[in-house]
Amino acid sequence: MNTNAAYAVAPSPAYLAVLRSPVGLGLAASLLLVAVIVTDVLSLASGGYLYGLLRGAADPGAALLAVPGVEKRQLVYDLFGLLQSMVYLTTGIVYLCWLYRLRDNAEVFAPGTHRRGRGWTGWGWLVPVVNLWFPRRISLDIWNASRPEGPYAPDRPGRGPINLWWGFWLAQGFVALSGGVVYGMAESIGTANVGLGLLTLADLLDIACAVLAIRLVRTLTHMQHVKAMHGPVARSGEPVG
Repeated sequence: MNTNAAYAVAPSPAYLAVLRSPVGLGLAASLLLVAVIVTDVLSLASGGYLYGLLRGAADPGAALLAVPGVEKRQLVYDLFGLLQSMVYLTTGIVYLCWLYRLRDNAEVFAPGTHRRGRGWTGWGWLVPVVNLWFPRRISLDIWNASRPEGPYAPDRPGRGPINLWWGFWLAQGFVALSGGVVYGMAESIGTANVGLGLLTLADLLDIACAVLAIRLVRTLTHMQHVKAMHGPVARSGEPVG
């Protein structure tokens, strides 16, 4: 299997369009999303360990640092949080590379139908406020352009996976932000437990989001592969799959 194969498309009056296989980047993104799930599970385990220690304290209003052994368990929890952040960042970079590849291919499949320019594929995640809906909108445009057509594609998948994934993504982001603020400012045992509870919920939501993202990556990659192999384009190079 050649994951770097290119599909050559007949030139339009504007440019010579070339499709590039998203299979390799899709596989890398999927594997890194599995790593995200692993770090989430490790964070859940260390957070539960810390939560159990604090729950054993008699007075929820007591100072957090007054609990014996709490600093060591906080250190372990924070280290797993750092590991989470590093894996998350790496996954985000690879995911964006995969999404850019799909965005370029989608422009070949359906030129002029995208409501956001190519640059927003990356900036849409970073610019405040617009990052609440631009990535979903761009993903939907890619989805619509990549849906296979014809007798070789009897099952045309709906857009449910994108909407479900995006819902979990937003929920996880808001809960994680709230939990991080509460936990970071906590000085008492009770407040720290509230923050830990929110961060635990955020980890659970993130696991669900990562599972949905893996499904989305696999589905979109397959859709573009099928459309490139059977759609109204002339291909060159080795097939991918």
